[in-house]
Amino acid sequence: MRKLERNEVIDAVRLSEYAFQYTVPKEELDDKIKGYSEHEIWGDFEGDELAAKLHLIDFETWLAGKKIKMGGVASVATYPEHRRGGRVARLLRNGLFEMKQKGQTISFLHPFQISFYRKFGYEVLNNWKKLELKTDDLKPLPAVSGKVRRVELDDVFEVLNPVYEAFAVRFNGMLVRTENWWKERVYSKGFRFATYTNEEGGISGYIYYKIENRTLEVEEMVCLDGEARRGLWNYLCQHDSMVDHTTILTNESDQLTFLLANPKVKTTIEPYFMARIVDVENFLREYPFMLNSGETLFLHITDDQAEWNNGSYLIDAEGIRVFKGDKSNAACAHPPKRGLRCTINTLTSVLTGYQEPFFLYEAGLLEGSKEEVTRLQRIRSTKETNFIDFF
Repeated sequence: MRKLERNEVIDAVRLSEYAFQYTVPKEELDDKIKGYSEHEIWGDFEGDELAAKLHLIDFETWLAGKKIKMGGVASVATYPEHRRGGRVARLLRNGLFEMKQKGQTISFLHPFQISFYRKFGYEVLNNWKKLELKTDDLKPLPAVSGKVRRVELDDVFEVLNPVYEAFAVRFNGMLVRTENWWKERVYSKGFRFATYTNEEGGISGYIYYKIENRTLEVEEMVCLDGEARRGLWNYLCQHDSMVDHTTILTNESDQLTFLLANPKVKTTIEPYFMARIVDVENFLREYPFMLNSGETLFLHITDDQAEWNNGSYLIDAEGIRVFKGDKSNAACAHPPKRGLRCTINTLTSVLTGYQEPFFLYEAGLLEGSKEEVTRLQRIRSTKETNFIDFF
């Protein structure tokens, strides 16, 4: 197992083509290789042949109002003749170690199968919601005084990123986007950007959409206030003569449908991305717990894939103290009398905000006293999780 050299990136492209069942057109191959070359690609080899691979990508994410380093895991693939031999497991464990070395305290990935990645400490990060509307559903809301204007691709970072960041900081898990990410990964051929500008001249929302084959597809509808939501919705309604079908992707708690003349539209909610804390100690050190002076909380964590996380962590207003178990950094053999006990999966779910501590406690995934569960519920970030990108 080793990192691929630049001249081997083409082998990673060919494995992706085989595993994910697509073909890169010849005229796009150089761009694909260039994109892959920006990743840290680890391969597991059978002799000189690439048998399996995993990509690591450097990101930042918003968590509890802060930007933190995040390692993205992508394009995990194995040729069929090399499957079920533990190659992906080795690559994932190595990936966790590499991300820890780079100071990336959390990792995200898009799973082909949630149960598979749960074995490696990953847990669901967020759900997306898809609305499917008919032409009759495109009825305008009360008019607003602002304007909607389309935006050219060259201007999207300067114009839209401030709006995106103001929206992203409201959630846990949103990607910190760079200018290249906007132009090369957010944008896809055929899509358009449009902004809502209020009467004072401030941009308070945008949509990212495509119209094709009489279908209006909205991949992002970012609204900083109700006025922007009404303005952008009314803009979409102006396409009623052009489309027979409309889809809108949004976050789970979005309440747009309540405002519609007919709120009963087809709605699909599904888990989307997964996350896992890579380095518990340093993650806890940068996490903004809302502890009162004199309050403490013990967390006892088990992690089967990253042994450096096994141990007990005392959290107080002054910071974090760490207590390891035996020489292998194992947690205590006997259940401790103080504190809460859980796996790395459960800890990730709690601290990202995807699940409530009391739900996990009642499910038997978080063990300890109700008093300490109540404290954890109060001191952690309660922001909704959300992720609208893909890698």
